[in-house]
Amino acid sequence: MKHKQLFFFAVLLALWSAIYLGTITRPALFDDADSFHAEAVREMVQSGNWTTLHIDNGIRYLEKAPLMYWMAAASVSLFGLHDWAIRLPLALFSLFLALLVWRFGTRYWGEDGGFYSGLVILTALGPFAFTRIFIPDVILSFFLAFSLYMYLRIAVDEEETPRRIGPVDLRCAGLYASAALAILTKGLIGVVFTVAIIFFHILLTRNWKVLRRLQIGYGVVIFAAVAAPWHIAAALANGDFLWFYFIREHLLRYLGMRYPKDYDTVPLLLFWALHLVWLFPWSAFVWGLGGNFPRTLRPTDKQSAVSLFLFLWIFVILLFFTFGTTQEYYTFPTLAAFALLLGKGLSDLTSPEGATRKWGVVSLGVTAVISVGTGAALIVLAWTGNHGAAGGSLSSTLTIHPDQYNLAFGHLHDLTPATFAHLAPLVLRTAAYLIVGPLAALLFALWRRWTVCFLFLAAMMVGLTHSYTSGMSAFEPVLSSKSLAKTIQYYYRPGDMIVINDFYEKGSTLNYYTGLQVYVMNSDFGVLWYGLQDPDAPKLTLTEKELMDKWKGKHRIFLFSEKRPLQSFLARHPDLNYRVLAGAGGKEVLINW
Repeated sequence: MKHKQLFFFAVLLALWSAIYLGTITRPALFDDADSFHAEAVREMVQSGNWTTLHIDNGIRYLEKAPLMYWMAAASVSLFGLHDWAIRLPLALFSLFLALLVWRFGTRYWGEDGGFYSGLVILTALGPFAFTRIFIPDVILSFFLAFSLYMYLRIAVDEEETPRRIGPVDLRCAGLYASAALAILTKGLIGVVFTVAIIFFHILLTRNWKVLRRLQIGYGVVIFAAVAAPWHIAAALANGDFLWFYFIREHLLRYLGMRYPKDYDTVPLLLFWALHLVWLFPWSAFVWGLGGNFPRTLRPTDKQSAVSLFLFLWIFVILLFFTFGTTQEYYTFPTLAAFALLLGKGLSDLTSPEGATRKWGVVSLGVTAVISVGTGAALIVLAWTGNHGAAGGSLSSTLTIHPDQYNLAFGHLHDLTPATFAHLAPLVLRTAAYLIVGPLAALLFALWRRWTVCFLFLAAMMVGLTHSYTSGMSAFEPVLSSKSLAKTIQYYYRPGDMIVINDFYEKGSTLNYYTGLQVYVMNSDFGVLWYGLQDPDAPKLTLTEKELMDKWKGKHRIFLFSEKRPLQSFLARHPDLNYRVLAGAGGKEVLINW
């Protein structure tokens, strides 16, 4: 490795360590997807069943592809059941994705362009935010990007002498094996995106001769060898798997017709516009992408051909979600392509023979104004809340908008000025990063010290990601029930019952952190709905009448509830004899003993 490349690798590794490893141990896992996905890992390790996922100590969970759970289960088997061990695969694939984008960019943009591409994907806000929850999208993005990188090497690098194992081109083997791993990561979408992007690229460029070099016959064999075994095993172990997984969880979910509909969709224009947030602070330079937009569908130079492919990559994914449901993190597979295009733009700014740098300075100036305005707004909010009713716990400053919680970042609607006042030191530190970072970067840009400018923005993101983590940790009592789970675990004895006064996801951390089975008062919604209908599934649903009968009986019961459902429940049962065992984050645990 050359000295310059070694330096670039060291910088990327240091940034990854500071951003991803430095935040891997906190906060606690959250209720909902974060903890019940982790619970599936815990039960996989405990049961030794790596074919069918289970949650709540034995309830089938057929919704998801297994690869992320396998990786986390291997991590837990090696290191023990720790939150950081659960998160380790996502952190590692954040590094793998950054190194792949760096290699991808270096091949087609040169050393500087490759480094800037890796810098963008590693320090942008979106990839970090989307890996704070235990979901597989960073792993999917890596395998998708690797498949498409292999395709480009076949389609664009015609002069490259392929390495082979027997008759098989290793680039083709990598393409098909990676697409198969993508399908094992997040279902059919892994192969749909790969096939659609390649198909439209061949269609638009009319480069039909590339089909001969793709070795489709060998590819089908490689793809099936990797992807088929688990699907076959899951279908043999679960007679309803094929319908449930492919029809209900793929087709009906995409069309918004799945029942129960325990998810929501982001408005389409907002879904597109949020790319500017997810690419922050590098969205400052997104306006320069137009300069790299190909002027023809059949460019003759390699860089233009690659740029065309990257724009097509983004367009196909956005077009796909135009006709289906969208969550904020569904945009993740586009971010590698954006990072590569931005890396090319940043390289052009530093190149002596590059285009005018005026657009870069102006764009960075606009971003600095927006960022400084945002930082000032945070200070005002903290000051306003401090001069209002900001006393009490953090949860007491929040408003409640349960209709928004089916979106990944729906809890942002709960924030009030009093919330910002309660977190004033953190808010002021975050505001300082937002104000100082872009202004200093703009100053270096005006001095034409572009590399220093970019590194300053990356350093700013180290601070912001740690502020993000500190904020999530501050909200841990609200978003997680770990402390209540540990209290229940301390007092629990065989024969006791843990009951969630709602559906499972409201208190799924109770299941994960105690390792104990939980009962629910509502099974008509959420991830337990289907599994509880199995003929041999344990009866984990209680009606209010059944709960009241048991409450007065010999069983010790821990009743977990959020504030609003609890108030409604107690209003219906004013004579209930109970004690409050513990409370945190607007949630309480009542006991009957």
